[in-house]
Order: sequence, then C-alpha cells, then structure tokens
Amino acid sequence: MDFGDYRARFPGANKERLGVLGVMAQQDEAVGRVLTTLRELKQLDDTLVFFISDNGGTRRGQGEAKHLTGSLSTPFSGDKGTSLEGGIRVPFIVSWPARLPKGTTYDRPVSTLDMLPTALAAAQTSTLDGVQLDGVNLLPFLDGRQRSDPHEALFWRWRAEQAIRVGDWKLVRGREQKAWRLIDLVSDVKEANDLTAKHPEKAKELLTRFEAWNSTLPPVGPSFKDTTEGEEPESKTRKQ
Repeated sequence: MDFGDYRARFPGANKERLGVLGVMAQQDEAVGRVLTTLRELKQLDDTLVFFISDNGGTRRGQGEAKHLTGSLSTPFSGDKGTSLEGGIRVPFIVSWPARLPKGTTYDRPVSTLDMLPTALAAAQTSTLDGVQLDGVNLLPFLDGRQRSDPHEALFWRWRAEQAIRVGDWKLVRGREQKAWRLIDLVSDVKEANDLTAKHPEKAKELLTRFEAWNSTLPPVGPSFKDTTEGEEPESKTRKQ
C-alpha cells in the first residue's frame, strides 16, 4: 500500500500531524502481520517481543507553524531531540506470554540499552564475546523477583542535550536552557521548577556523577552544531 493511502485515513489532520498518523497506521499493520504470523506458527507465547520508540514526539513546526505539532508529549515538556522528559520518555511494551505476567505496568525507568541483555537472558546466556553491556536484564524486574530500580543512574548526551537521573532526581540542560537545572520528577514532570538553589548539594552530586561518566566518552566531532553563530563551544575539548 502506498504511504499516501495511510495518510488518507485521517482527513482533516494538519500536515505535521498527518505525517505522524500515516506512519503510525503503517507501523501498526506491519506489527500486526508479525504477531499474526507468530500466532499462526504457534510461537507467540514463547517469543520475547519489544515494542518501543527511539525518541519522544516529533518536533513542532517553526515560525508561524510553531503551534502545529506532529505529536503531543503532554504532560511532559520537550520533544524529539531534547533531554527533557518529552524527548526521552516513550512507551515501552514487552511481551512474552509464557514467562511474563499479562496486563501489568512497570513504572520504573528503563532504557533501550536493556533490550539486548534481556534478550540474551531469555536465550539463557549473559555474555556476548566478552563485551561489557551498559544495559541490564529486565526479566527479574518485570516478573516481580526484584523490586529495586534496574538502574541506579541513567545518563543522556546528544549534542547540547545532557541529563542524569538518579532515583526521581534529574539534572538537565539543553540548547534552549543551557544552565543545569535540578528537577524533582515526582512533583514536577513538566520540569518547570529548578531546585538547584534549594538543594545545591544534590545538584553538585549529580553534576559530579555526570561529568565522571561523560569523561569516559569520546569528544564531540566537528559536526557539533549546537552553538549560536559566532559563539564558541564551552571548551574545545569538552565532551558532550
């Protein structure tokens, strides 16, 4: 089916939204075909399936079209390409009927990096040619054997967008808001209130941890574009 046929299912949608709806409809049918085939082969119950987005909702339009949006991140702030919750918090569905309980919701932070270790565990192995994996096996968390958070800390870094989350504390900055801000995600999912002045030691703790992690990564290459015209990056050796 031509992509235009999928978009035609949503008359009245604006241009930005129409593209998203067409992709979603096309993807829904493709996923349905995969699951139908697994069911016909009587393999669905014994197959571990992950369904997840790679980022949050698409960016808003620019200029006069800025109010038009391809998708909504409500109640979160930010969208695709940001380190705000609207850019990094996405639906994550895991299905394995023979092993995992049905119809349950797991509400602690996980990462796409966890998919590979989880799949390896499902295959009854935990190694990959001696490679050290950043993710964790989610199976004991999803089936209730472990109650703690899978990750003691999570980190994000993409161009000017940076963040660290420890528990429900988050330290974040980005291209639009360049100063680090300390957020309590329990009371402020919109990330509107900077608590750095109120909890300076917590902000310092998270920044120290972020910089230690950041120092293990390669520096940003010459394609870095997140400074305004005529403005130099924070440091020529700064790792983003």
